[in-house]
Amino acid sequence: MEESKATTPGFALSPSRFLPRRYKPRNVGSWTGHLSFANDLITAIRPRLIVELGTHWGESYFTFCQSVEEQHLSCLCYAVDHWQGDEHAGKYGEEVFDEVTTYNNRYYRQFSYLLRQSFDEALSQFDDGSIDLLHVDGLHTHEAVAHDFRSWRLWNDIKAEFPDTFEFHHSWGLGVVAKNRLDRNSPLIELLFDSSPSAREDLRRHYVIYASHLENILGRFPLAAGRPAPPSLPSVVRTHLFPWGESGYLEETCQVRRLQANTWETIVFDLRTPGALSPIRMNPGGEPGFVEIKDIEIHSGISGALLWKLNDPSRSSNLTPAGSAARPFVDAANFFVSDGDDPQVILTIPDDIKSPVKISVSLRITPASKLTIELFHTFASRLNQREAELRNMQAERNSITTRLAEAEVQARQAAASGAETLQKTRELLTTAEDNLYRMRHSLSWKVTAPIRKVMAILRSAPREVR
Repeated sequence: MEESKATTPGFALSPSRFLPRRYKPRNVGSWTGHLSFANDLITAIRPRLIVELGTHWGESYFTFCQSVEEQHLSCLCYAVDHWQGDEHAGKYGEEVFDEVTTYNNRYYRQFSYLLRQSFDEALSQFDDGSIDLLHVDGLHTHEAVAHDFRSWRLWNDIKAEFPDTFEFHHSWGLGVVAKNRLDRNSPLIELLFDSSPSAREDLRRHYVIYASHLENILGRFPLAAGRPAPPSLPSVVRTHLFPWGESGYLEETCQVRRLQANTWETIVFDLRTPGALSPIRMNPGGEPGFVEIKDIEIHSGISGALLWKLNDPSRSSNLTPAGSAARPFVDAANFFVSDGDDPQVILTIPDDIKSPVKISVSLRITPASKLTIELFHTFASRLNQREAELRNMQAERNSITTRLAEAEVQARQAAASGAETLQKTRELLTTAEDNLYRMRHSLSWKVTAPIRKVMAILRSAPREVR
């Protein structure tokens, strides 16, 4: 991804430093999604022992090693793999292990070791609690993953046992667990384990976009097996601005500005032709890629006074995608992706603002290959699906919570009503007992006692049958 302030969770790093010295992609898209996160995590926790289960060509493992070397850490790294292949990676010969060994010995032999054995065999070589960072990337069948996780800790059990866990959903997923309470001074650690659900989703989105940008960068290098490199991407892009006129958007009133690709820049359009402006159309670039907009201001072309400013573009409804542009995330109104050569962003401003004005726009345009855009759409779709599931779960939870609260209120009301009825019944009973007591001890009761006895005898005597 890129150094984005629109989606960054509080930090941004240059993706070029995450790459091993030599990159030879064997499985594009399967590991770059977590490449930048691995580097950030190593920087945050500064581990002393890293173990990877399942290394194959070593793309992710050598990224760990590169980060350890760049951070000047006193850390040992172990790669565990039998290097024979499996049903997921396919069977292969000695050429894979030979290449990984050569590369490891050339660059990281001071602290990196390759253990050519099964995961179960390697388990006994590490003391309990000694591994600071464990990356499990073995056979991806359910049974194999379950076995590896049960031996090296099953993820569901981990989540139940440890309070600090975090899950990435894109690519093949990635679970992060802190075995002990970590130093909360690291922004990454705070975001992983102490942030709100929305901040965690922003963090996931940050690395989804970072992954796409890394794919874009890696796409500029020659691929394995002698495949040619894709066409280079432009380093300079153009942004067109069209004010609205009586005949619509015209080339005669269009202004064009050049800016460096993948760089935040502020460009100014000086519109002098009198007339209405809204809705304004911007064409940010003329190729597939990503577009981020940070600030938009309109100043008077005469006095220079600020006439209008777009506050918080990420939440604004003033920006609308058109042409080949689309908004991949509903809650990020200032981020667009284009899969064609005609990206458009329509800007709505107050109708009373008219030329002459100067419009300044801060934006960043990152051209990308078709493959990058396809991968990004896949990641974004998965992330949006996860977010929708999360929203549904939260809505269901809120509904259940509301129903429980209503049931508690009804129960309290019923209990209060029942208590009130019981109290009234007790009061009536007490009153009746008091009245009976007073009646039985009254003078009239004593005087009429003989009469009551006679009446009782008469009631009990058998009646004559005629």
